[in-house]
Amino acid sequence: MYRKVRDVTVFKAYLEQFQKDFSLFLSLRSEEIIQGGRVVFTFISRSTDDPRSNDCCLIWELLAKSLLDLAAKVSLFSFKLSKLLALLVMEIN
Repeated sequence: MYRKVRDVTVFKAYLEQFQKDFSLFLSLRSEEIIQGGRVVFTFISRSTDDPRSNDCCLIWELLAKSLLDLAAKVSLFSFKLSKLLALLVMEIN
């Protein structure tokens, strides 16, 4: 029972600190953004409400998926570029 109460207290302390830090972060970033500018934030989230869960710690899986997605886009771009260059060479000749 004591551990559960302590876990909740620790979780609330981290939450309050995060809220303060993030509010300060947003306030400072708002001073840096030009009028009409945009900011994009990416967050890793949990699929459960339990803050002790490790499901948010799959950062390597997220990184792997992101790199595979980037590689696919680069590959597609390279393929399109090579086809365009081939068409240009054929047009010149």
